[in-house]
Amino acid sequence: MKKSLIGLVVIGFLFSACDNKTTIDESVIVKSTSQDSSNNKEFVSENFTLLTTDEKFITLKSTAQGLDFEEFKGKKAVLVDVFATWCPPCIEELPILKELREKYKNDFEIVSVLFEKDKPKQEILDFIAKYQIEYPITVGEENFKLAKQLGDVKKIPEMFLFTKDGRFVKRFVGKTSKEDLEQYINLAIKN
Repeated sequence: MKKSLIGLVVIGFLFSACDNKTTIDESVIVKSTSQDSSNNKEFVSENFTLLTTDEKFITLKSTAQGLDFEEFKGKKAVLVDVFATWCPPCIEELPILKELREKYKNDFEIVSVLFEKDKPKQEILDFIAKYQIEYPITVGEENFKLAKQLGDVKKIPEMFLFTKDGRFVKRFVGKTSKEDLEQYINLAIKN
């Protein structure tokens, strides 16, 4: 009898709390985080030299408006892809990224920033070969400094799109559709 009474009280409490007259302010509820449409991000001026897996350097400088890639400035829009080799959504996006890079190869580049510490180089090279990645992948401590500059990246995948002149366009958080990426890539190429 005592257990039944406790059960009825618990059930009654649960149902009394579930009404449509909530006192929660809806503005505190997190909306879908698949994309952050804010393009008013402020960057702090800082220089970066990223090391690629093929022992080359990508130099860039953060400005108040975005990132200036020395090699691509005025030539190509750049998507910075912060990823990890163990991340399923990151791997799922690889065919999309490769397809879009090929489609817009004259105006668009991807720079993948490995967000893993102490990953053996051979494992990274095996990953690149397995997924036939032809765009640069950077490794090392400088990656983590850049990830902090980009908005203190804590979760992956996150991608950041910049125009040909280095202005920030869009932040993509989590798995992103080809259509969304392509729409913004076109915008970044034209501006």
